[in-house]
Amino acid sequence: MRKQRVRTGRACRMRETLQDIHATSTSRMQAEAGFRTWCSWMMRSRPEPMKTLARRIRRHWRDILTCFDHRCTNAILEGLNGIIQHVRTRARGLRNMDHFPTMIHLTCGKLDLATVTI
Repeated sequence: MRKQRVRTGRACRMRETLQDIHATSTSRMQAEAGFRTWCSWMMRSRPEPMKTLARRIRRHWRDILTCFDHRCTNAILEGLNGIIQHVRTRARGLRNMDHFPTMIHLTCGKLDLATVTI
């Protein structure tokens, strides 16, 4: 039991170190140095899943470091896509799918319908 907890603690420390590298790196060079150190630590460690992750990071090295150059993600677009998919699910009962774009505009457009007068 004691050895198991030590291994679990080490794995948690490895994961938290990776999170710290991502959160605190302000430049590509700083992130690259952190990832290099982390990957070499993982390759010397015993847990095979951590070695697999280090290999995967090395395989996608350039793409991961590009994140530190631009600092932009597609999270907003993915969220918007989820909302549109939900609108599509609700629109199944419509007789005319021409109203689908209107439903998207009403749902995602952040319109203030209180100011509309008829």
